[in-house]
Amino acid sequence: MKFLKFAFFLILPFFAFCQDTSKLNVDAQYISLYLKNKNGNAYWKEMSEMPAGDFKCQEKDNGNLMVIFNKNEPPFEFINNTINYKEEIRKIPNDICGFKFKGFYYMESQPVDLVYAFYYSSKMPNSLVMVKYMGFEQVIFGANYYSDKKVNPLKEANYKFDLK
Repeated sequence: MKFLKFAFFLILPFFAFCQDTSKLNVDAQYISLYLKNKNGNAYWKEMSEMPAGDFKCQEKDNGNLMVIFNKNEPPFEFINNTINYKEEIRKIPNDICGFKFKGFYYMESQPVDLVYAFYYSSKMPNSLVMVKYMGFEQVIFGANYYSDKKVNPLKEANYKFDLK
């Protein structure tokens, strides 16, 4: 019996460590957009300061995200819909340059087939990658990188998305 208690106390911290229960709370002053140029080549734009105030993203208790893109607009609620995309989760990267997949989200005011994948990094708590999918044939509509630092690790790693 003592051995079971001892084993339980040894294993418990391992499970607690493996679970990421921290909520997103991002406050970023810089943005980098992933775009296509005139020749159709995709590239990361240089990091630039957010033109109308900081980008903010806070996770609510229900798992939804409240996002403020700038101070002139009201916050937008991104509704967590990860549970409905079990098949799609296997088709997308779970890690992008150290940023881990957080979930799939949608906005009620946008088309039903526009879905956002959010990626976060515990090492860079004020940085976030947002990838927009149109439909789910893995058609990437765009990507944004937000951070409190003027450095984009995805651009430095020359990370490419397959924009359509």
